Amino acid sequence: MTKENIKIMNWRNGLLLSAVSYVLYLIIWLILDDETTDQSPGMAAVDYIVDFLLCMLFTYISLGFSYLVFRILPFRTSYVWVIVYASCLLTLNNIVAFGMISLFNFLWDETGNGLLDELLNMKGAYTFAMISTFISSVYANAFYLQSYIKARDEKQTLEMALMKEKEIALQSQLNSLKLQINPHFMFNNFNNLLELIEEDTGLAGKFLSNLSKVYRYIIANLDRNLIPVTEEIKFLDSYLYLMKVRHAGGVITKISPEVKECKGFLPPAVLQLLVENAIKHNSFSM
Repeated sequence: MTKENIKIMNWRNGLLLSAVSYVLYLIIWLILDDETTDQSPGMAAVDYIVDFLLCMLFTYISLGFSYLVFRILPFRTSYVWVIVYASCLLTLNNIVAFGMISLFNFLWDETGNGLLDELLNMKGAYTFAMISTFISSVYANAFYLQSYIKARDEKQTLEMALMKEKEIALQSQLNSLKLQINPHFMFNNFNNLLELIEEDTGLAGKFLSNLSKVYRYIIANLDRNLIPVTEEIKFLDSYLYLMKVRHAGGVITKISPEVKECKGFLPPAVLQLLVENAIKHNSFSM
């Protein structure tokens, strides 16, 4: 049980709710009961005290029941559970009221003590029960809703933080992938270029042109997470030219028109790695 849930049983809140319930009770009783104004001042004062204590009793019973409900049941947003909770609370308070009336009638019904009969007049017990049920239900449901919203917000915050961590991890993997491409190209393609310069300067010029396109593409997209497929295909054409020269025509590729016209996005240079692995395994289809 967290501190937030325990606050529902705070004694200050109980006194405040008892006072609110008592004020509502007085308003209703003054409207409906004409005999209230006929009592002596001393008798009326004692009645008010007894009535307030009864209001407080039913209020704390309601809060105790709410505490048990929220401790046992998980958070639920369905209005059905709110109705079930309020119905159970009303039933509990009326059972307590009935028990109190039965007990007082059993103990003092035959005393004949007018003062005691007047003080222990329990005709308002059901009114106390209903008013306390209403006030406590409003308070408890408001508290429940506030706790639910807070728990939901905390869950969303944790989920967003987790998504951010996953995004950072993915970005780190992508950056690591990009860094792995550069050294690989550097040593292999510069060695090929050096050999071509000695053997065929014309072919070396075309090789250097495509090599520059490849490096320009990689450098230009270092900070981009996604690029259009059409741009990746253009980069792949330059890369494939380098591979065909390197393997002396041993690399044969065919890219379907659907791929060339695709409107989607993908991480930079991901097709290059796919083709490179396919060449290592001697077959590839796109």
